[in-house]
Amino acid sequence: MAKRSVTSWERDVVDEAKGLREQVLNMSLLVAVVVGGAAFVRTLIDAVERGAWTVLAVAVVMYTGAFVLLLMKRLSYEVRAAGFLALLYIAGVLALLAVGYLGAPILIMAGQSVLASVLFGRRVTLIALGLNLIALLGVGAILSTGLMTVETMAFYEPTVFMNWLRITALFAVFCGIAVVSVDVITSHLNQSLKDQAELIENLKGAMQLRDAAETQRRNAEKRLRDSQRMPKV
Repeated sequence: MAKRSVTSWERDVVDEAKGLREQVLNMSLLVAVVVGGAAFVRTLIDAVERGAWTVLAVAVVMYTGAFVLLLMKRLSYEVRAAGFLALLYIAGVLALLAVGYLGAPILIMAGQSVLASVLFGRRVTLIALGLNLIALLGVGAILSTGLMTVETMAFYEPTVFMNWLRITALFAVFCGIAVVSVDVITSHLNQSLKDQAELIENLKGAMQLRDAAETQRRNAEKRLRDSQRMPKV
């Protein structure tokens, strides 16, 4: 079967979609680094005080990885996007093992699944969703059978206000990533619709000018024929 040729218009659409996804990736990494800084610092302090070294490792790996991916823009989009999704997945699994299914781990894995749909599309999203479901059930089986135990539950003690600060910061990170992703896409869609409407109006104007020119041409030809039919004096 012959390979279908790609027109310049189709190439422009592909490049535009890739640029849009890269913009979402950059904004998501920026939100993770800037807004997530508060959650990172709070988690470090709490983890050191409570001896929760797995939680400490998760926080360091996640924040450092996001910071590196934000700065390393020379890497290809695919590498940076896949790295960010892998980073979220690893952090989510380790957090599940450390503190169970409460709070942050579920938020991280849900955010990773949603972000996968924006950065790569349906196929990668289904893979990410499947891996997250397997991780949830796998960690659940490990913890429920006693093969491992959670490191601490103190991170989710509702009577400690500092826990609320950390959870609020984590919520701000992943909610911010979701909001930024939707905003970038909807803004682009609105602009595309405006450009399309303007193009249609310009096309209508061009067609009207063409019709007017065609009418003038026909009238001129008619006058010429009439003048040729007039008897010579």
